[in-house]
Amino acid sequence: MSSWLTERDVRDTRGGMTRLQGVTLNVAFLNDIKQGTKKPEELIRDIRALLVNQLSLDSAALVNQMHALRDELETYFALEEFYGYFKSAHLIQPTVSRRAESLQTQHEQIYLEICSIIDLAEGLLYREIELRPTLPILVSRFSTFTQTFLQHEQEEFDLMMQLCNQEIGVGD
Repeated sequence: MSSWLTERDVRDTRGGMTRLQGVTLNVAFLNDIKQGTKKPEELIRDIRALLVNQLSLDSAALVNQMHALRDELETYFALEEFYGYFKSAHLIQPTVSRRAESLQTQHEQIYLEICSIIDLAEGLLYREIELRPTLPILVSRFSTFTQTFLQHEQEEFDLMMQLCNQEIGVGD
């Protein structure tokens, strides 16, 4: 198990000993969570396919798929937060731990963005806003969301690989 702390350390002076606390990354559990689900990427592909057909957009199907993605991300991020990231009292490598904390913080931002995009899609579905000026905005925002999510996933993967290489070493 890899444990890396953030720079945002909390000092605990119990027993006359200073201990540093922060967010740690559990590579084994985080990897299991990522390997165990491909659902967010599949839902993103399905939503992209719906958005390609802008002339015959099925708004109800789009909103349903976006709700499914939001719910999947909520579960996915919760698993990562509870089993992949956690608080610990062992300072190992502050630089890596800052990255871990930053990645963990992105979960909320990504989740809130998909909720905002869903609001826009529901506005189309319930005819609260006009299709023509709004659909390109929806497509653009979903594209940006997708890039952000996939970049986040790549950065988590890169950090896990870095930690694994440091633990087991790499050949020359």
